[in-house]
Amino acid sequence: MAGRTDPRRDPTPEAGEDLRRLAFRQAGYFTTGQALRLGCTTEDIGGRLAEGSWLRIERDLFRLASFPRTDLEEYAKWCAWFEGNAVVSHQSAAELHGLGHLHPSFVHLTTPGSAPAPTRRLALHRRRLRDEDCERAGPLRITTPLCTALDLASGGIAQDLFDEVVGDGVAIGRIDPDELRAAAELQPQQIVDRIERALGAYG
Repeated sequence: MAGRTDPRRDPTPEAGEDLRRLAFRQAGYFTTGQALRLGCTTEDIGGRLAEGSWLRIERDLFRLASFPRTDLEEYAKWCAWFEGNAVVSHQSAAELHGLGHLHPSFVHLTTPGSAPAPTRRLALHRRRLRDEDCERAGPLRITTPLCTALDLASGGIAQDLFDEVVGDGVAIGRIDPDELRAAAELQPQQIVDRIERALGAYG
């Protein structure tokens, strides 16, 4: 039909390359919004899905079919869903750092946004983190061991589990006891007490 757009046509070269670069930073994942902002059209998206070069993972979340899988898939896809505005934190950060044995049932993310969780598999913590509270782990941003310990001190996990987190962090040199005490100075006394008990348990 004259004038009809072929849904299989490629995005502009610039749009395609920009999207590939973005997806590579996000373990192969990207959102509908990101694709559209980088110059793709709904016809582009439909065509890529039809030919199998893009995979639909969740609502408004896609993945390059050719991108290799990693051990961080579950974290990476949800960080990508929040378009870079989410940081792996709390129990999930402790697990990735190898601190304690929390075995979280949810993926814990900290985000400053108000968007609702797209799945019940997520536990969202709403606040804005400082740059110094975060570090990179492959395609992810993750709270530092120090920030993770402070979050967990106020997060309601059992004291013996918290003791393990802090003890492991100190043992592998990722948590400095003096820095942890200093960071807790402005926290409520209950948190200070929990940190002192944890440090004392492995002193």
